[in-house]
Amino acid sequence: MGKYAYRARDGQGHLIEEELDAGSRLEVEDKLRHLAYIPIEIKKLKDKKKKLPFLKKKIKLTDLALMFRQMATMINAGLPIVATLAIVAKQTANPRLEEALNHIRYRVEAGAALSEGMFDFPEIFSQLHVHMVKVAEESGLLGTIFDRLALIAEHEKDTKDRVKSATRYPKIVVLGLAVAFVILMSFVVPRFAAMYSRFKVALPLPTRIMIDMNYIFQHFWWAIIAAVILGILGVRHILSTKEGRRKWDTFKLRAYIFGPLMLKISMSRFCRILAMMIRSGVPIIQALQNVGATMENVVLENTIKLIEEAILEGKSLAEPMTVSRYFPDMVVQMVSVGEQTGQLDELLEKSADYYDREIDYTIQHLAALLEPMLLLGLAIIVLFFALAIYLPMWDVMSLFRH
Repeated sequence: MGKYAYRARDGQGHLIEEELDAGSRLEVEDKLRHLAYIPIEIKKLKDKKKKLPFLKKKIKLTDLALMFRQMATMINAGLPIVATLAIVAKQTANPRLEEALNHIRYRVEAGAALSEGMFDFPEIFSQLHVHMVKVAEESGLLGTIFDRLALIAEHEKDTKDRVKSATRYPKIVVLGLAVAFVILMSFVVPRFAAMYSRFKVALPLPTRIMIDMNYIFQHFWWAIIAAVILGILGVRHILSTKEGRRKWDTFKLRAYIFGPLMLKISMSRFCRILAMMIRSGVPIIQALQNVGATMENVVLENTIKLIEEAILEGKSLAEPMTVSRYFPDMVVQMVSVGEQTGQLDELLEKSADYYDREIDYTIQHLAALLEPMLLLGLAIIVLFFALAIYLPMWDVMSLFRH
């Protein structure tokens, strides 16, 4: 049993915020349904006795995609769900996933539904996974749903891999600049600083800055390391707060180059997952809740919550999206046409395909877009050190000539 906090509306539309004890999120939904409440948000309150995050082995998207694909293949071949879980658990290379699958198998053997067993592992199976499997159990399309979940996981992994590949070159350049700066400050600059300290003439400003930087680097390196560590801890603390996370996620959506790219990735994820859930028979409010949980951005998640509340008030899906600053006109228009024609899932999937092509184009040209900034930064650093090192030499040579 665990403690859950929920927000819901009763038959008169009044907002209700309470807590209750339940064995799973699905049990909370059943209790709310018996009370004739419409759930808006359900959260499991954190248990104080939990293992530290770094002691847990992370479940990769590759592991999930392979597991869903194997489940779909075996179920479509006619294998019972218990046998399927046993085979997949034995074949997986991730011990944490194997443990989870075996636990789910025991729950299913004891009479629980597959979705209930999956809900016991929210760190592995998201709301999206649980609710789609629940719908599949009711409709008898478990193999089809697992195929769709595999497609979602594979698509997410492919997108993340492409972004990592495109940003590898800028990361290498920045790392190279950092290493070069440390080498210069540790071995090269000290010799020039010692040589210029013998001159009894006024040194140029770049040279004085370089000598001061070298002095700080040589004598206060411990303070620099401490400042970096404190800065990282401070940023992590700020990001752990609601307001800090909101501001950071807002900045990410407005950042140069990466902001538009992140918004395109989010729109592709929103359209594709929502299309699959609607096609699978998930109610629109529940589908939006699940999609919001996959956004990985608090600002977009809160925007989707506002859309949920607007739908509960009787508005269409497109209407609240129109006033949102984060949903492009193209998505709003496709949703509006889809609602009018009854082809919402198809038009959402076409929107997702469009944004996938936009993501491909942006990623392919990411290095070219970042190259001017990298070259400018490199040029400024090289120019500074060149002036700092050679300006005094030119001054001394001019004195000797006179």
